[in-house]
Amino acid sequence: MTTITILHDPLSATSRDFLTTLGVTIPEGNDSTVTIDTDSVRIVSDHAAVVTLCPAFPGYPVALIGDGEERRMLAFPASWDAVTAWTANPPAAESSISTIMTHLAFRKRFTFTERTAIETAAMTDPEVRTVQKDFDAAKEIDLTYPDLIAGISLLVAKGLLAQARADAILTS
Repeated sequence: MTTITILHDPLSATSRDFLTTLGVTIPEGNDSTVTIDTDSVRIVSDHAAVVTLCPAFPGYPVALIGDGEERRMLAFPASWDAVTAWTANPPAAESSISTIMTHLAFRKRFTFTERTAIETAAMTDPEVRTVQKDFDAAKEIDLTYPDLIAGISLLVAKGLLAQARADAILTS
């Protein structure tokens, strides 16, 4: 059986919305275990415990599978179905894909339509504009950098990217 842990912030609307996809009552404690289908899922809501479990977590929510050196992280899952699909085919321990690239290489990960939508939104939405300027100000783009992951998550939350596209942009 695979160990699944959800890192949750009860103050985050995105994290609360994700927990509702689990089909369970949101736990009141800081470290609870619930059963979803046949899986036993640990939900950790205490920030200090979260940082201990996953020091480089990019924000809430996060799904972890496995233990110790074998632990893998899925940042910002959109639903329980996304977690179970990812759990069935987790990433390998080592990846040959470079996570550091030029700005142009990063921009080309987005479709023309996505780039246009983000540029248009940046004209009137200060949050999107800030994310865009932060990306532009970086010396290089590192797909594992927590601020970049959070920025991509904001674009998903704003409806400018689908979660599946965000996942592809950060991993392909």
